[in-house]
Amino acid sequence: MALRLKESTFFKTIKFKLSALFCSFTITLSILAGVTFYDYKKDFLFNQLKENAGTLSKNLAINAGAALLDSDEMQLSVLVFTELKNPSVLSAAILDHEGKALIHSDIKKIGDAVLPENSFQEKLDIPKENQLKEIKPIFVNGKKIGTALLTMDISPVLKKVDTLKMGLFTATLAFICFGCYLIIHVIGNLLEPLGVLSQAAVKIGHGDLSVRIHENGGEEIRKLSNVFNKMTEGLDHANRNAEEGYLQSVMALSAAVEASDPYTRGHCDRVAYYSEQIALHMEMDKAFVKKLVLAGQLHDLGKIGVDKEILCKPGHLDSDEFDHIARHPMIAWQILESVQFLTKERDIIIVHHERFDGKGYPKGLCGDQICPAGKILAVADCYDAMTSNRPYRRHMDEKKALEIIKGERGKQFDPDIVNAFLEAHAFFEDRESLDKRLEISSRGRVWCYDETFSEADQNTNLAVLN
Repeated sequence: MALRLKESTFFKTIKFKLSALFCSFTITLSILAGVTFYDYKKDFLFNQLKENAGTLSKNLAINAGAALLDSDEMQLSVLVFTELKNPSVLSAAILDHEGKALIHSDIKKIGDAVLPENSFQEKLDIPKENQLKEIKPIFVNGKKIGTALLTMDISPVLKKVDTLKMGLFTATLAFICFGCYLIIHVIGNLLEPLGVLSQAAVKIGHGDLSVRIHENGGEEIRKLSNVFNKMTEGLDHANRNAEEGYLQSVMALSAAVEASDPYTRGHCDRVAYYSEQIALHMEMDKAFVKKLVLAGQLHDLGKIGVDKEILCKPGHLDSDEFDHIARHPMIAWQILESVQFLTKERDIIIVHHERFDGKGYPKGLCGDQICPAGKILAVADCYDAMTSNRPYRRHMDEKKALEIIKGERGKQFDPDIVNAFLEAHAFFEDRESLDKRLEISSRGRVWCYDETFSEADQNTNLAVLN
């Protein structure tokens, strides 16, 4: 199966596309400018050498005319060797009308045919030996009687051209780097507000409606930011109203559960309070505590799907009845499944009857498979259940309830959570004050089962603590 590399989103951004466009333009323009300047400067240097050679050879031809007419070899020699004083001149010669050297700076070439007859060079020439030959005809009374020949050294010019080439390459490369950096920087600054808007839109798309944009930049950006903020505020307000509506509906369901079972009235509020105190003692962050408290208030929501006769049964539950009531965490999870903003709370609620040793329900999770908030909620739920009246037993005193929780350390409960609970317990608000503040009954309805259940029956039913 063919594999495709995932294309980076950076290469799809406006910043990359504009930067690539302007950088390509800058690179192309810089290279063209560098090549054009190089060609111009090279031609200028060679033309300068050509003009200098032409001037020298022309002066030699004019001065040699009379001496050549008089066959004055001494004067011709003086003229030829005078040209060698110029460091750019490699050799000089006076040729006859047949192109043979009458006088030559290289004595060995005197008498040799240096140029074919009637040859005349006007075009710039660069031979292999880095030499430039410049010839001028010698005229007397309109008649050509010979030729003046100069051979020029072009090595200095070639060195200047090489130096020019390296200098231009370095300058062009530096200009391209600086230009591209400047372009990317400028485009980045210009598009920064759009990037902020884009990031804000992504956050909103993921459900974060608290995003706001500072209204800075150009007039257009400020107007767009203002409209964006107003739109976000509108969405946030509408979302809060919707969440509040959902939450009120869910809380109403939870209240309906407590209303149908007078023994658990106020239970959810107390569990939320105890869970909050444990979490604060453990120095959990505010977001964690907030979700834990809400999960505590809703943790028994699933009991709305439990048969009331089983829920309020004063006797011991058989296995089928226990399986029936053990469904309530899953029922709560299903009820809250479509409420997206309660996803975290739902995940806490479904594990509040899991045990640290893996013998809980509904999934039999153990140890770190259970989230910390779920472990805290389990201890708080059990503590309140034991210290409240239930159909199958009276409430226990604080000392006995604490001893049972200590005994379940490492079994039903996480040892660290139990330790935190025991430390936080000393700071719990007393039960009567708490119930009064929460406006709930202290112990559920008055008990009338003294003659019905023995202490042994109550201990038997400790397996169903809540």
